[in-house]
Amino acid sequence: MVMKNIHHNEKFFRKLGYAFYSVAASDGTVAEDERKMLHQMVIEDWVTLELSQDEFGSEAAYQIEMLFEYLTEQAMGSEKAFQKFEQYFKDNLELFTDDVIDRIYHTSNRIAESFHSKNKAELNTLMRLHLLLGKERHIL
Repeated sequence: MVMKNIHHNEKFFRKLGYAFYSVAASDGTVAEDERKMLHQMVIEDWVTLELSQDEFGSEAAYQIEMLFEYLTEQAMGSEKAFQKFEQYFKDNLELFTDDVIDRIYHTSNRIAESFHSKNKAELNTLMRLHLLLGKERHIL
């Protein structure tokens, strides 16, 4: 079996922003602690995924934060953000390797824990995300 080299572009990273925003906003608000945790997780989990750069020479992974901030400013609903990520995931399954799925799981979990631990709304969104990604065995 030949493994093909997967390149994660800016669009891929922006779509991840929808997933992480849906977790943070699931309780109706995005806390500063959640923003800070996302920034930390972009550095820890996503910049290291690959060394692709956006059109301005920045690490493409920072598109996650840019989209997250935009969605926060626009006050997009958590459900709508989740649906946008869900559609992208279903249309691009080949981009979501086990490593990428584990990183999504790790980042989303850390965001949910960052502000007064996980609440019921965040747990629900995490469960839906984990089921979508096929991580049933890792649920909470």
